[in-house]
Amino acid sequence: MKRVSSRVSQQALAEQRRGCHDKWYGHLLELNPNYDHNDEDVHEAHTGRKRVPTEVASELRKLPRAEFMSLWEVDVTNRPRYWGDDKNPPVYDFWTPSELELRTSRQVVQDTVDRAQREIPASASEEDKNVLMNDIHEECLVEQDDKIQRARKVNWFAEANMMDILPDPLREKVRLDIMEDLHAYERQEIRGILREWIPEKYRLDNAPDMRKMALESQKHRLSFLDAIEKVAKKFEGEAASKGYADNLKALVDYHKRQVHPLPHITPETVKANGNITELEQWSRDVFAYNGDDIIFDIWNKAGEVRGNEQVKAFTAQLKSEFKDQVEDFNEEEREFFELFQKCIPLTEKEFLSKQMSENPVLEETLKHSSDVHILEEIEAFYNEHIEAEKKIVDALVSGGAASDIVDELRDLATISNAHYIGSRKYKTLAHELSLLADKHPEEYASFLEKITAMGNHHAQPNAPFAARVELGARLFNTLTEISDQLGYDEM
Repeated sequence: MKRVSSRVSQQALAEQRRGCHDKWYGHLLELNPNYDHNDEDVHEAHTGRKRVPTEVASELRKLPRAEFMSLWEVDVTNRPRYWGDDKNPPVYDFWTPSELELRTSRQVVQDTVDRAQREIPASASEEDKNVLMNDIHEECLVEQDDKIQRARKVNWFAEANMMDILPDPLREKVRLDIMEDLHAYERQEIRGILREWIPEKYRLDNAPDMRKMALESQKHRLSFLDAIEKVAKKFEGEAASKGYADNLKALVDYHKRQVHPLPHITPETVKANGNITELEQWSRDVFAYNGDDIIFDIWNKAGEVRGNEQVKAFTAQLKSEFKDQVEDFNEEEREFFELFQKCIPLTEKEFLSKQMSENPVLEETLKHSSDVHILEEIEAFYNEHIEAEKKIVDALVSGGAASDIVDELRDLATISNAHYIGSRKYKTLAHELSLLADKHPEEYASFLEKITAMGNHHAQPNAPFAARVELGARLFNTLTEISDQLGYDEM
């Protein structure tokens, strides 16, 4: 009887319909006996009324417009790239050896040459010399591999014993959590501490790769090409006398292609080329390699060949946007940018945030006070300062003569304390800007170009950022004009 009942229960369990339960919740079958098994599939599509075609069209119109890439863009960006693929080579897939590998490789060459000179007899046959040379080279490669494996084991040992190596706060975090769940900054700090703990000869630091550096920076690319030329000149005489000038040329060409695979694409060749098909291929080559700014010359030339002024205008706009972003500023240009930010008048929110950061009591009062009169006084205070600064900015961008603007600033300073503080602020900015511009005139000119490009980068009409850039540029021009007419006591 027991046997029959068990067989029946097993059959019922096998025939039970659970929807997608087995796929997602099969491990909960025995863990939670109260789980509700039914015939409904929770992942089944809605079984309600289907939309009519007009409703479908209405929903489709509400969806955002999809901008599809061309087939070539899909091919360039999405298709996996391999070194064996000549038509679509990888860009950033460089194998970067560690400094240890390069150091041991140089040692292998040196040891192979030294041992061959000592151990291979001069009277041996050519075949015996080849066999002995191969044996010596193999032994040196085994020694190199042994050194690299030993270094890897030291690095593995450090990672496996982090709790004994790291200091207390990080040690506790590593003990309680896995490495992948820690913050990126903490992981970076941990890797730095473990690297310092490992002896220098066992560290697996990536060696600087000249191909990557040449890819990212035109300055490095030109310096590498110059270094290759200098080294080649040292061996030109020896190569010519011993008859391997062709081999030297092939080697030099190979190393040049490593750092600059498109030497035929220069501003001169682009200007002289009128073949639209070849220009299109050049633009694709430049885009796929590093997106150098010579691509704008190619597009501009293509616009000339086609006689399309819109293409030329669009290329000029793109070229101005290409030189943008704050990270391009050097130290002097960064100082100009800080003055630029200070001269933009503050909005109500920015002014209140600035006052709250400078005055914690004000922040507490605004957060917790229920006295309407106090809040009204605070609002009247910052409204007065904001309005005063707006009037001063209006005077600065009025477009009048420098002497008239200075007189108007002096008149505004007598109206109230807020007007005096605002006029004093812009007089001080004028003095600082004139000193900095006289000290670094080239950086000032380049800063104005970059900040204008930043405004152009937000190409939609009447964009807020573009308006702020235009206002700041006008204020800069006015401040440099009036700085000479301000007295020393006014700054």
